[in-house]
Amino acid sequence: MFLVQKRLFCLLSCNKPTIHLSSYQLCSLFSFSTPEDHSSSPSIEFFKQSGWSDAQVMKLTKRSPQLLHANVETALKPRMRSLQDMGFSDTEIVQLVSLCPHALLFRDIKPRINFWRSLLGSNERLLKACKRNMFILSYSLARTIEPNISLLREHGISDKRIMHMVATLPGCFGRLDKLKEVIKYIEELGVPRDSGVYMCALRVVMSVNKSSFDAISATLMSFGCSQPDIVAAFRKCPYIWALSKKTICDKMTFLMKEAGFELTSVIRRPVILTLSLDKRLRPRYEVMNFLKQNKLLDEGHSLLSFILLSEEKFRKKYLFRHKEKFTSLYDSYVAAVQGMPHVVT
Repeated sequence: MFLVQKRLFCLLSCNKPTIHLSSYQLCSLFSFSTPEDHSSSPSIEFFKQSGWSDAQVMKLTKRSPQLLHANVETALKPRMRSLQDMGFSDTEIVQLVSLCPHALLFRDIKPRINFWRSLLGSNERLLKACKRNMFILSYSLARTIEPNISLLREHGISDKRIMHMVATLPGCFGRLDKLKEVIKYIEELGVPRDSGVYMCALRVVMSVNKSSFDAISATLMSFGCSQPDIVAAFRKCPYIWALSKKTICDKMTFLMKEAGFELTSVIRRPVILTLSLDKRLRPRYEVMNFLKQNKLLDEGHSLLSFILLSEEKFRKKYLFRHKEKFTSLYDSYVAAVQGMPHVVT
């Protein structure tokens, strides 16, 4: 192991404390057959001559030690040249290979990149997708990606939506069976394919594990929600299930036990559970109470309408007109929205 570490220190000018490789990664870098013959590393020298910094090369070796065994003349050079021929700038090539180092291990890298770039529309979007999932270029187009996209198209999902899905959740394209299962589950819950929340539902169910998903449902039921209520809430705002159990519990406790909110109002507009407790729900509740106590609020105003009003309209309608007379009200509200302690007096 010492020989490998010494070898790496000699090849790269990084400070020793910056080199943190596991035993497996270190052993993957060099062969021990004839350690005395490793006076140079063609792969490392190639990347450095291509303009990569020592830090960038080190990051690359950590993510994909196999590249250190790749043949420079038959693999690295021609594949790097292919990236240049495809219109990637030197900066973009460094980004792409750093994000998806396996890209240089595939002989068919050109059709893989052309496929994704054609679907996403630009190098920039491809790089963003690679940042979200380093294996996106590793998936087999014929066995994995194309069947997934065909499945989505069969279910009426447009190419524009598929492109957005790839950009925001590329990992969902890794398993066809998982995608089939998720689509079936969403349709069983009654989320229409042409609904504006369909893609959100797809992303949430794909990214949230079953135990976390069930925990949110159980939390809502502990406050009196029935199974039909749960389904209705999911159809309207599936993003709730991407939040933590504690977050949902804290908001429901505040709304129902402190603010006197009715459960039917939550089910009718579940989006309120996605709003910040300390920066939106509680500050607006306190403003409403203040205005009522000072007889500055007409009858018929509900907390729900207070909460759902946009920030600009809320301030204009309920705060600006009283700003000079009740300075503390305005200042306390603004402080709360900005995440500072607030007390409306």
